[in-house]
Amino acid sequence: MSAPVLLVFDYPGRRPEARVSDLRLADAGYDVRQLMTPPLPWAASAAQYAHQALDTAAVPAGEVHAVLGYCMAAPLAQEAAARIGCPRVLLFDGELSTPDAVAVEYCKLLTSVGAAATLPPWWDTALLQERSDRFLGHAEQHLTEEIRRSLAEQAEPGEGEDDGDDALAPLVGSFLDWLAYLVAAYRTDHPAWDSTVVNFLSRQQHEIPAWPGARGTRSVRIDTARDDLLASTTTRRHVLETLRDSRHGHAHPEEGAQ
Repeated sequence: MSAPVLLVFDYPGRRPEARVSDLRLADAGYDVRQLMTPPLPWAASAAQYAHQALDTAAVPAGEVHAVLGYCMAAPLAQEAAARIGCPRVLLFDGELSTPDAVAVEYCKLLTSVGAAATLPPWWDTALLQERSDRFLGHAEQHLTEEIRRSLAEQAEPGEGEDDGDDALAPLVGSFLDWLAYLVAAYRTDHPAWDSTVVNFLSRQQHEIPAWPGARGTRSVRIDTARDDLLASTTTRRHVLETLRDSRHGHAHPEEGAQ
């Protein structure tokens, strides 16, 4: 018998928080497939982003035991589950991407290169909602200009004069990958999904009592900091119980894990 397949939406960039891979689900006999591997999708909506990720992974429909999503990848996990008819979605500090969240992350990108944390004049919620590539086009031009300006201000006389767009492309590309993910996650229709989302929450994570589009929501609070949620043995134990019980048709484990 082949191992049950788990699909994972977990952004691959550097971060202080532990990753879904730290749960070591493969060691428990699952076929774990990371869907967010370079080159990452750039898509106009969560549905398209999930579709591209599924196509790249070439996952046969009907053979997926569960879809897992970390943080704001949660809407992508839901879109994927709805698309392939998977009845199980497990989230970890699952939350919704919002215009405010995208704005905060955009300002962080600017400050990371020494630019002012000021949103550009073209920024508005309508553009974030628009399902096109216009937002990323504006962002690419603006970020390139801000990075070039910051480098010029920090350079010694005669340095940095040959830093054209090609030299800046890797950095700008990594920024756009991150923004494309956040914006796509925001552009979701929360597809109707006839099952229960299980959301494992760290100590201070805000709870979403009713996940949009899902038939039901079950929150499991783990007494650990956000950075350690996916490295916690308690989280791993409850995730394995949830996967095992759903696999054999048993009741879910009790909520409120400590």
